[in-house]
Amino acid sequence: MKIVSILVILTALKGLFSQKDNPCLNEDAILDRLQGDTNQIVCFETIDSYDFDFQNKQNIVIHGKLNFPKEKKDFYNAIVLSHGSGGVRRYHEKYVKFLNEQGYVVFQLDHYMGRNIKYDKTFSKVSGITFMNDAYKALALIKTNKKINKVAYIGWSQGGVGPILSHFTNITNFIDGGKNIFDASVAIYPYCGFTFEKNAPINEPLLMITGSSDDLTPEKACINIYKKFNDNIEHISMEGARHGFDNPFLFFGFTFDKLPSLHVINDDCTLTINQNGKIVTLSGQVIDGPEKSAETLNNCSSKGVKVKYNAEATERTRVEIINFLKKVL
Repeated sequence: MKIVSILVILTALKGLFSQKDNPCLNEDAILDRLQGDTNQIVCFETIDSYDFDFQNKQNIVIHGKLNFPKEKKDFYNAIVLSHGSGGVRRYHEKYVKFLNEQGYVVFQLDHYMGRNIKYDKTFSKVSGITFMNDAYKALALIKTNKKINKVAYIGWSQGGVGPILSHFTNITNFIDGGKNIFDASVAIYPYCGFTFEKNAPINEPLLMITGSSDDLTPEKACINIYKKFNDNIEHISMEGARHGFDNPFLFFGFTFDKLPSLHVINDDCTLTINQNGKIVTLSGQVIDGPEKSAETLNNCSSKGVKVKYNAEATERTRVEIINFLKKVL
């Protein structure tokens, strides 16, 4: 009983510590406009929604780190970064530095702190669409800065869902009627389990970068998207690369026996968005929250994945991202 009590206290303290670190607790910190070209932590309102049905959904405040290149200019292109289910990690910061060095403004979002989430090993506490809704609020905000010209969107793993869905006009129309869209998107080892009608109208160029040996989010589903909707989509497969291949923390590789391998592709496991903005399977099951998401995840996967850093794939990914952005922005 004493052990249980201690665990409860530690859990509560953990929550308090995470809130203490939250830079957005003061209402005065919440911004609705941006100006200038100085680095800053930006707190802003977003909608806390699992899907695109925004009725009866609450607004919350999240934050991101806005970083400008050292070389000052009159105008900049910018990039919004969306982390995966593991939250913001050190390797994301390396991307910030790298992209700044290439002359881009970088807005690194933290989808979790404002929701009091540290790590989502269930992959179901929030959805990739939750991340996407945040990213589009960030897009609208960053466009209030007159120094910002075009804006791209890069996401990893679960955070890569948004860049893929951004490619489709019928999806972005759910968000402010499609008033703001990204100028380009990049998805890195993303979850690709969505599909739409073959003649679905499209938006900005999309680059998908996958690992051929990724058994967490296998590239087969991404290849299916590329083959079905290859207009304005590029796909690059990193030979032998596994999930998380650009994270040096995974240098020696790790096997996780309980993580899902999302390799099942059928009507019960392929998702789309219905006319009401709900996530549904092709067989008609509505995925409207964590419980249904976890159930579908369990039915559409087997357990056990390996993740591993791959220096060659990491370096090539950086090169391919810059080549793509220079071409489309």
